[in-house]
Amino acid sequence: MKMRWMLGMFMVFSLSLSACGLSETEEVDQNEVEAEASDPDMSGFVMDQDDDRILVVTPMDDGSGDEGRAMWVSGAPEGLWVGKQVEVWVDGDIAESYPEQATAEKVQELEMSEVQGADLKASEALSTALSETEPEQTDVLIVSLLSFDEESDQWTVKLDRRGTDQGEWKTTVKDEK
Repeated sequence: MKMRWMLGMFMVFSLSLSACGLSETEEVDQNEVEAEASDPDMSGFVMDQDDDRILVVTPMDDGSGDEGRAMWVSGAPEGLWVGKQVEVWVDGDIAESYPEQATAEKVQELEMSEVQGADLKASEALSTALSETEPEQTDVLIVSLLSFDEESDQWTVKLDRRGTDQGEWKTTVKDEK
């Protein structure tokens, strides 16, 4: 009996030691993990671009009367951003003006699903429409409608203006690359 008890204890001890094995771990930057796990500070459409600065504007919220949030974000990665839908993580404080101003820690493009029957992506249609507008320097354009009509093979883009020239601007974009 004493032998069985000692054998049982030996097995428990052996199993305990084997469970305490060592494994290699990779060093991880804690700030990087927190940035990936945190929600973005803002998401919306890029309505204007000036070098590494992009103007991100939230779309109109139907029925709420909300004007939409707008933010000039500096430090955006190189590339053409106008028309794309993005998420922005801010590095530091946000200046509370209209539009707000901040420096980007990270800017990530959101993949917009392709529209059945359309040659253009929604971001391309919006970018084309924005290239046709001539807003005043103080105007902020907010997307209130972005839709594709397969029958007429064209996109309808409706923008609301905020700033000195308040009002609505609507255009159609032919669905061709």
